[in-house]
Order: sequence, then structure tokens, then C-alpha cells
Amino acid sequence: MNKAFAAIVCCSVCLYSSMSLAGSTPVKLQVSPGQQQTVTLSRLHLNRIVTPFTAPQIRTIDQADIRIEGSVIYLSSQQEEPFVVYITPHDSEAHALSLLVTPLDVPPKEIQLSLSKQWQQKINDNNGIAKRFEEASDYQQSITEVLSTLVKGQVPEGYELNQFHEIHFQSCQQDGLTFDFSKGQQIQGHHFHILVGTCRNTTEKPITFKEHSCKGSHTAAVSMWPNNTLYPGQRRELFILLNAPNQASVPLIRPSLLTH
Repeated sequence: MNKAFAAIVCCSVCLYSSMSLAGSTPVKLQVSPGQQQTVTLSRLHLNRIVTPFTAPQIRTIDQADIRIEGSVIYLSSQQEEPFVVYITPHDSEAHALSLLVTPLDVPPKEIQLSLSKQWQQKINDNNGIAKRFEEASDYQQSITEVLSTLVKGQVPEGYELNQFHEIHFQSCQQDGLTFDFSKGQQIQGHHFHILVGTCRNTTEKPITFKEHSCKGSHTAAVSMWPNNTLYPGQRRELFILLNAPNQASVPLIRPSLLTH
């Protein structure tokens, strides 16, 4: 009787192990920015998403438990309805990978994402063009040329124009002026990123905008076109040039084998 029971237990363990092993096989997906991929993740367990980005950012309206370590995203959610996840590099909103996640009662999943060759080449080409444009002159001259190009309604070589994302919100404060980035733009190059918003005079007298009203840890230059004087009710475009974060300075974290 004991031997029979042991045999049943042994078979059950073997069956469970084989099912777990099958369920843990990584799913490999080649993705392109702008094209949504449908994936299935475990609703009750921690899932692992390996991204092509050194330090990814993730955005979703779902109340998911999210942890980022190096290029890997750990995600768990008790959501029963499908939800969308956007994954971007830490220093750029130009290329967002979109996943439509369907949570199911299945074992933990590992999803391995890679960029299509076409998009990887495009990203590399644009970044290289922007880098050469910026480094063709010294630092101050390069900033002047980038801003001069933008105020003319053009985009510098290799730069990419995108809608504003809240994570890049630039805090500006000056009495009598209201600053609006809700419909703003992001223009992203290699060394520089530029945020474009508007500024309005809400008083009944002229006000001179002061550049130091828009401070930030990465702010390199602030400019208002065509000048800094705003008359009552007048609105002007505001350009904030930021030094792009150095990817090399972002530490890679090795997840402990004892915590997962």
C-alpha cells in the first residue's frame, strides 16, 4: 500500500514538474514601435518581461505590481480584464513598445522582447545623425543651433518629434504667468531633449519672462520666442532644452537568485 502511494506521489511530482517546465518556456516576440502585440500573462503569479532596453520604463493604467531590474520588468496583476502596457527606453519616448496583456490563471510567464531589424536600424541611424549634428559645433553653439532650428518650425537633423508625456513634466513658476505643457511636444536627439510648451500672461500689465523660472536638474537652456516680454493675455511658445541622461550612468542590477 505504501509503495503504491509512493508511486502515485512520484508520478504526480513528475507530471507537475513537466507541466511547470512547459509553462516556464520563454515566449520570444519580435516587436516594432507602433504595432501592438497580444500576450498572455499569469494573473496570480509574478511574470518576467525581458526588454531590448538597458533601463526600460513601463506605463499602464492597471494597478499592477511592477518592479524593474536592469533590462527586465517583473509584473504581477490581479486584473481580470485585458490591459495595455507601454514600454520605452528610460531616456526616450520616441519608440514605445505596446503590449495588450490578457491575464489568465496560468503558470508564470517569461516574455522575451526584441526589436525588429528595421526599427533597430532606424533608431541607430536617427541617433547617429542627431549625434553628428550636435557634435559638429561646440556645446554652446550646438544648443543655439538646435533652438534656432526649432523656433523656425523645423526639426533638427536626426531628431524625433513626439507628443508630451507626463514623466517629462517641467515645473515652471513665475507670478502672473501660467505655463501649459498639456498639449506640449518632445523633440529628442542624442545629447539633447527639448520640451515645448506655452506661457500666458494672465495679468493686466506686461511681464518679462525670466529663464530661471524653469529650473531642473538636467536643464541646459530655456528660451521664449520671439522675445521674453508678454503683454496682457499674450501667449508664447517656451522651449526647454535638457541634457539627455547618460545611459552609461544607469546601474545594471543583477536580481538575486534567492528573491525570485
